[in-house]
Amino acid sequence: MLRTLALSTIALTFAGAASASTATVFTAKLETPKEAATQVVVGKYLWSCEGDTCTAELKRKKPTVRTCQKVAQEVGKFVSFQNKNGALTEEQLESCNSAAK
Repeated sequence: MLRTLALSTIALTFAGAASASTATVFTAKLETPKEAATQVVVGKYLWSCEGDTCTAELKRKKPTVRTCQKVAQEVGKFVSFQNKNGALTEEQLESCNSAAK
């Protein structure tokens, strides 16, 4: 019983570390810079905005218009929305920005 509990604890520790490593940093450049540092939760992710840049760690591989729209609803229009795997095109950004506040 104790051995099973110890193995379960170890497995959960590694599972947590593995899921944390699947997060990718997303960076969004604002059309209008923020005057003060801002943090906003969109979905279950914390976005931190300072000046003309907002960042968050998301468990997503690529940027999507849908994700961009959700963030734009909270913080405003973007001139870019990307991560290490890609960026939204100008056309996709237009669609994203149509949802901005």
